Amino acid sequence: MAGRPGRPEQPLDPEAGPLERFALDLRALRRRARLTYAQMAASTHFSQSALSQAAAGQRLPSREVLLAYVRACGGDPRWWEECWERVRQELYRLEDARDVGTFTLQSFGGVEATSFVGRETELTEATALLERCRLVTLVGMGGVGKTRLARRIVHEVSERFTDGTYCAELAELSSDHAVPEAVASAVGVHARAGQDPLSALAEALRRRSVLLLFDNCEHVLGGCARTIQGLLPLLPELRVLATSRQPLDLGAEHVLQVRPLGLPPLPQNESPYETHAGEERAAGEGGVDSPAMTLFADRAEAASPDFRVTDANRHVVAQVCRRLDGLPLALEIAARRLRTLAPEELLERLDHRFRLLGPGAGERTAPPRHRALRALFDWSYELCTETERTTWEQLSLCTGGVLLTDAEQLCAPAGQGAAPEATAAGGAFEALAGLMDKSLLTRIETDGRTRLYMLETVRAYGQERLMESGRAQLALRRHRAWYLRLAARAGLSYGSSAQASWLRRLRVEHANLRQIVTSPPPPGEPAETLLHACLGFWLHCLTSANVGEGAGWMRRILERHPRPPSPETTVLWCQAVWVAGFLLLLQGDYDSAQEVITRGEGALADMPAANGTGSGTVASGLVDQSTPEELTAAFLQLRALPALFAGETETAVKYTEASLATGQWSDALLTREQCVAQLGFAAVMQGDHARSTALLEQALKMSEARGEVWHRCYLLWALAVNHSEAGRPELALEPLKRALRHMREIDEHLGEAALSETLAWVLSSCGDPRSAAVVLGAVDRVWHPSGAPRLFGFALLTAHRERGLQSARRLLGESEYKRAYQEGQSLGLRGTLERAFTAGERLCRGA
Repeated sequence: MAGRPGRPEQPLDPEAGPLERFALDLRALRRRARLTYAQMAASTHFSQSALSQAAAGQRLPSREVLLAYVRACGGDPRWWEECWERVRQELYRLEDARDVGTFTLQSFGGVEATSFVGRETELTEATALLERCRLVTLVGMGGVGKTRLARRIVHEVSERFTDGTYCAELAELSSDHAVPEAVASAVGVHARAGQDPLSALAEALRRRSVLLLFDNCEHVLGGCARTIQGLLPLLPELRVLATSRQPLDLGAEHVLQVRPLGLPPLPQNESPYETHAGEERAAGEGGVDSPAMTLFADRAEAASPDFRVTDANRHVVAQVCRRLDGLPLALEIAARRLRTLAPEELLERLDHRFRLLGPGAGERTAPPRHRALRALFDWSYELCTETERTTWEQLSLCTGGVLLTDAEQLCAPAGQGAAPEATAAGGAFEALAGLMDKSLLTRIETDGRTRLYMLETVRAYGQERLMESGRAQLALRRHRAWYLRLAARAGLSYGSSAQASWLRRLRVEHANLRQIVTSPPPPGEPAETLLHACLGFWLHCLTSANVGEGAGWMRRILERHPRPPSPETTVLWCQAVWVAGFLLLLQGDYDSAQEVITRGEGALADMPAANGTGSGTVASGLVDQSTPEELTAAFLQLRALPALFAGETETAVKYTEASLATGQWSDALLTREQCVAQLGFAAVMQGDHARSTALLEQALKMSEARGEVWHRCYLLWALAVNHSEAGRPELALEPLKRALRHMREIDEHLGEAALSETLAWVLSSCGDPRSAAVVLGAVDRVWHPSGAPRLFGFALLTAHRERGLQSARRLLGESEYKRAYQEGQSLGLRGTLERAFTAGERLCRGA
């Protein structure tokens, strides 16, 4: 630091570099003029501190300060300005970290809405490290931009990895043990029955050139370290990029520090009022001369269109950037405050608020920038109204975002959760709008609905404040009750025309449901709250391609509740058992499925007659619609499934007909339609195609009458399979196309993959084996890394697929088949299906 006015200046070494030599020349100029800094300040618009900093040798002074210094000493302004420019250019060459670049970022399939500023050095170093290193970790404090930089790096190097790049976002996890499953889920891998996720992941990625991004590792360091350490020796072509607040401490790890953005070269102690009187010129090229200022100016102009960095305010903006340590998150929040504050006022408030350090930043050993970030959020918190603060705290429990309408209900005053919308808008809505104005919430519009997102650092701060407030248990109960009630309502709607909308609704809440199911319930939560929600899990987990994870949820729930918690909850518990059995069967764990089904049947048999009317109204406010008789039928239907998958038609028919004979069918579990469909599939396997067509069309009419979509998808696909097995492939195309339309209505990925297998057989049978091979390759990108049995292990369908594959291979020849198959793998399923259906329709017209 420079000496204060009146104190001796610190010595400088002219051999140290151009900045030190320039400062020594300025000192010599002042000595020749025989002026003190106080005398110089009296003749300029700058303070003694600002002028002394110009000759301190710590950083290059601004052009304005330099010219004021030179004029006060009687020097030649033009000569000194030319000298200043030469030093500036030399410093830029030596310190390329000051360079600024602005790009449009496209990564993981999306274009970011705001510019990507700076980071050229980190990008260059990281891309080089990934060329020679197996594991690179971006390490830095929260809010420094590690995730955004990581995604940019992945975008830059993606072409190197022929089998893809995948991002595992770990911020939602609460346990080290959840890391392998989360990474596997990001890649699309689901462990088979009895297989751990790490083994499934290694198996799926073997001999594949892949880059995995582990994002936000700091709170699950042990789980990340063990997962990466387990994968690297098994997968020679794997590269891992990680982001964390601290290193993973693995032998293979190469750490790349991510620091705050480069700061502007202005004297640290310059006053916000030191300006040239009357000057309001916009800063020219080079006026915004650091990454931090570039970012701040870009966001400020977006938030307040009238704002510009000018020669009059540039030094104030520079001080704002410096006070915020160049942290991107802090800069963006501060820039938005220029909607209501002048830059000078913003600077004054920052100076005041930085003294209010939060409890997490009070430790003297904590890094300074960590304390600054805590101070920033303390300041943001203080700027909020009391309602905004409690809203922030409540929403900090939401993972993966929250719908605006949900947020209004979650954050309504206690006792008003069911208040009219107008009432909520008067309180919670205004608080949400206030948080959006303060950049603590962001919004994205999807399908005409607003979804709110909170940055992870903001969530972490809100959770700390929530714990300090004494409201944590109440907030946690509200969060759990709200999302579990959503799942329960979805489950009760699965047999109705509202099914599709509820499936889409739960899809975006998967992270919230995962957090709730995998966390222990708070004290006092009724067991039936979670049990009732299980009804919503079976179809949601299937259509969202989370069968393995859903089976894991149900195992955990039944371990927590191995028997009905009370006689009154027996039906609810049996519904949960049915959901567990369904998901376990689809995962291929037949033994576990049979065991839980037996337990459910036993609980129903032991129910007193007085309990035979269902569970009635429960704490969630929902009424259970199942009866013991309906669940008995549902369990019989479920017992038929593994026999059907294995091709044991007599056993499958026996259980299915027994289920229908009860005369009681659960609407939510679609028991009757499923039984009719199972008989139809059995008829296909028995070669009775006329009976199969009649049964499947009967089930289809039942589904259409209800208005539900999911079962209709699979029934149309089953009709196509029946036509194909009967030697009528040309008749299969129309039901397949209708099925695809419905599957896209509910975004049913596994259903798309299943019908694509049949489409490939149709194309090959109709004389287009190349299109068939392309489709098979595209489907492989869905099934191959899934870890679940292809086509759910259904023997009939597996044989059906194999015939189509062999037909295409025989007609094309091995080399051409491989080329077409690889083309499909690179194209992806959705684009391939459009082309394949066009080709199929052309073939049918030609026929």
